[in-house]
Amino acid sequence: WNMSENPAISINGGYDSSGFPIGVQIVGRRFDDLGVLGMAKAFEGLRGAQRPWPSPPK
Repeated sequence: WNMSENPAISINGGYDSSGFPIGVQIVGRRFDDLGVLGMAKAFEGLRGAQRPWPSPPK
């Protein structure tokens, strides 16, 4: 997306039945960075709580 100058963001969309994360990519119109960030914020507000980060191995 950098070559076309379209802003994009990738966020966690939830988890599948096996517990693997599902990614969501939001792409906006050229130079509409704030629109993409606003859409990501709205999506994250509707998505619900996320799982905590896993503990690093010891």
